This record gives sequence, C-alpha cells and structure tokens, in this order.
Amino acid sequence: MTSQTSIKKLPPIKEDVNTLKQRVQDLEREVAQYKSRLEELRKAKNNLIIKKTTEYVKTGSPAQTNTREKSTASPQETEQAPPANSQYAEELEKMVQPLQDELGEARNLIAALKIENEELKVELDQKKKFFDEELARSMNKNEEYKREIKQWEIMYKEWMQMMEDRVTNINRTHQILQQCIRPPTEDSTSN
Repeated sequence: MTSQTSIKKLPPIKEDVNTLKQRVQDLEREVAQYKSRLEELRKAKNNLIIKKTTEYVKTGSPAQTNTREKSTASPQETEQAPPANSQYAEELEKMVQPLQDELGEARNLIAALKIENEELKVELDQKKKFFDEELARSMNKNEEYKREIKQWEIMYKEWMQMMEDRVTNINRTHQILQQCIRPPTEDSTSN
C-alpha cells in the first residue's frame, strides 16, 4: 500500500494570522487521522502477537500442500517477528512525521507572529502617546499664539488711536498756527 500525500507548504509570513490558524487546525486534524490509523494498525499487530502460541501457514511450491505449524514462542519472541502490517505502520509513521514537523513550524511561526504583534502594539502605543503629546503641545502653542495676536491687536488699536489723536492735535495746531500767520485781511485793517 503506497499512498501519495501532498504536504502543503507554509504560506508566507505576510499572510493573515487567521489563515495560519486555519492551516494549523487542518494539520492537527490530519495528524489526528494518521494517529488513529496508526493506532488501528498497532491494535491489529498486537492482536496477532498477543497469543502465546501462533499458527503460521507455510506456503511453498504449488506441488506442496500447505502445512500448519504451531509456534510455542514466547510473546517477546513473536514481537520480534515483523507482522505484515508493520510495513504500513512504518510508512504511516513516515508520512505523519513531516506533518508533525510542519505543524510544529506553523505553531512556532504563530508564536513568533504573536510576539511581533505584541511588539508592534507596544510601538504603536508609544507612537500614539508621542503624537498625542505633540498634538497637545501644538494646541497649547496655538492658544498661546491666539492670545499674543489678541494682545497685539489691542496694542495696535491703542497705538492707532494714539496716532489718530496726535494727527488730530497736529491738525488743530496747524490750523491755529495758520490763523496766526495769515496776513490780516482788509476788513480788519479798515477799522
């Protein structure tokens, strides 16, 4: 009995963790099936070996008749004689071992991905905290700039008012001086 099994390769690390978990479950089911088959073969083997005395059928050339011999060998000696199912059991064990190795690799990969995920979460939390602090600092600076702008606006309004008052005073003074400097008009000289 030679059976062909197709061992699927592990997906690349970048694949989704859920896909990897599903693959691990599939591999675990497949390993469980092989283990149950192996157990069945072992039971069948043990059923043959359990008897203290076992009958063997000798086959020879067609001209000879089949003869039966009784073996009085101890159970330990009969275990050493390989039964016909041992070939299948060995073949099955050879098929199960790569699957168990692949399952172990998949579990290691999942563990590594979980560790990497935790590290990335910690890094994300640190960066989020940093950006939150930066945002808070920026908001504080923005509020500070708004207060400064408001102060400058008040100072500018005060300065403008002061300048307007000065210009008004200068205009008045100019008018007064103009009146004083004007030559007397003829009406005032005729008096």
